[in-house]
Amino acid sequence: MFGRIKIHFSKDKKIYQSLHNIFGFYPGRLSYYKIALTHNSSHYHLSSKDIKINNERLEFLGDSVIGTIVTEKIYNRFPSANEGFLTEMRSKIVGRNKLNQIGRKIGLLTVLKYDIKLNNNRSISDTLCGNTLEALIGAIYLDKGYNFTKKIITKIILNNHIDFDQLLLEELSYKAKLIKWAQREHKKIDYQVYAIDTENKQNIFTIEILIDGEKVIAGRNHSKKIAEELASQKYCTQIGI
Repeated sequence: MFGRIKIHFSKDKKIYQSLHNIFGFYPGRLSYYKIALTHNSSHYHLSSKDIKINNERLEFLGDSVIGTIVTEKIYNRFPSANEGFLTEMRSKIVGRNKLNQIGRKIGLLTVLKYDIKLNNNRSISDTLCGNTLEALIGAIYLDKGYNFTKKIITKIILNNHIDFDQLLLEELSYKAKLIKWAQREHKKIDYQVYAIDTENKQNIFTIEILIDGEKVIAGRNHSKKIAEELASQKYCTQIGI
């Protein structure tokens, strides 16, 4: 009770309450979460030192923690599955698109400190959501430990946002799907960088897909891999596969 009263009068009451609303608990070491909620476009300034930091290190940590816990979950859920199947299922859960979707659904952009100009590009703002989710998992791990983090990932990611039956039917990669189609139809498919632009101090890649040497569609993102996937998804939809 004393802890809740202290939070009520804290200057950080809003962030305490926001994190409680999202994850169902109050942070212990709030500094971890402040860092996790700071994108590199809006650095968090440490009060005791002249140092500006962002959430990239926590994102790296959280990515590993999520991967470990999800791996354990699918290993136990599918006891007779081979390594290839388990790897694909894990990728469907911890892949960038899925984490982006979950991060947006639980409202992480409303608590993240970042340059709002990044909202002008939907694919970038989606990526912010997934990266922030990973960073927050890293913060929870440092603050509360492995077992507590496992409960949060199970509740927030696996129980609330993952349908394992649906995952079995999903394509892992639109690029892989398109390449299979090209092989089946005896067509030559290529991906090439058409342009590299700079927006908000980040490189944005435009990737074109060529079918039998003819440019058919393009995708844009700060990641080449995601740009390829976005272009592939659009063309798969266009040709109905």
